Amino acid sequence: MLETLTLPTLVVAAVFAVSGIGKLLDLRSAPATLRALRLSGLPPRLVVAGVAAVEIVLSAALLLTSGPVRVGAAVAALAVTLGFLAIGLRAQARASTDDCGCFGRLASTRVGPAMTARNIALTVLAALALLGAVLSPLASAVALSLVLSPLLALVVLVSIVAVGVVGATLWSPPTPTAPTSGSVPDAALITPEGGVVVPRQRALRGRAQLLLFVRRGCSSCENLISRMTWDRELLETLVDVRLIVPVGDGSPLSTADEGLHADPSGEFAVALGIPGNRPVGVLLTTTGEILQPVAVGGDETATLVDTVLAAAADARADEGSSTT
Repeated sequence: MLETLTLPTLVVAAVFAVSGIGKLLDLRSAPATLRALRLSGLPPRLVVAGVAAVEIVLSAALLLTSGPVRVGAAVAALAVTLGFLAIGLRAQARASTDDCGCFGRLASTRVGPAMTARNIALTVLAALALLGAVLSPLASAVALSLVLSPLLALVVLVSIVAVGVVGATLWSPPTPTAPTSGSVPDAALITPEGGVVVPRQRALRGRAQLLLFVRRGCSSCENLISRMTWDRELLETLVDVRLIVPVGDGSPLSTADEGLHADPSGEFAVALGIPGNRPVGVLLTTTGEILQPVAVGGDETATLVDTVLAAAADARADEGSSTT
């Protein structure tokens, strides 16, 4: 029979295992993860891989050990969850709303109240797991208890799945409100050359703005950035193309590599009501308004670029025919 307070141990071990594996499968996004958490000056892949390894080791220790070793693993698990909570609160206080990459490509989690609530819940479960380990020092390893009680193991598994399904149906991500006509702010971006540009003012002066919000480490974003190396010339016969990355107070402006505009602290994206996932494509017309709908995700953004590209090609063809 499973001893009291074993269920919290199972949940913490499962979360650590999923989180650790997810991070290792998506180490390319490590720089974006540290930027989202406002952690600068650290080697991204080494840090994320190290955290993932700790999570996986702790997951195994919580499930496979007993006695003092299990107590030590539970203490370490509580310390890790407290660390996650503190780092998340710090990033939230520094106005981050980016995807933290906490579960790699397995799940999308943005920095904010929902992530803080999850970290608090996980910390409480880790504390209960520690309490269970201390109160039952001679109990069998959790994994062994499950093997010896297959029916109970099935009941526990079904219970965890049911709670997860219910929780998923009760929560829905907030839908950002698209800005109304005339609500585009006169926010400034930092150009790749280090200057300052206000897209709305450039639009009002007769140059429509194709704003592509991207993030390093996101595969669709990287494809879009690469695509601009050969499509930009034709696009810019019709519009100004601006590849925009968020730069927070925890990330240096040098993270806006050559060809990328910097959005300090992501304020421009927030003001436009841009969702946290990337890439996002926005066409700002010469009236200073956003042409709806906003393109969200790789496929929609690629379609928007294709549409503008086709319009630029038609305009060039018309110009050529008028001169002959």
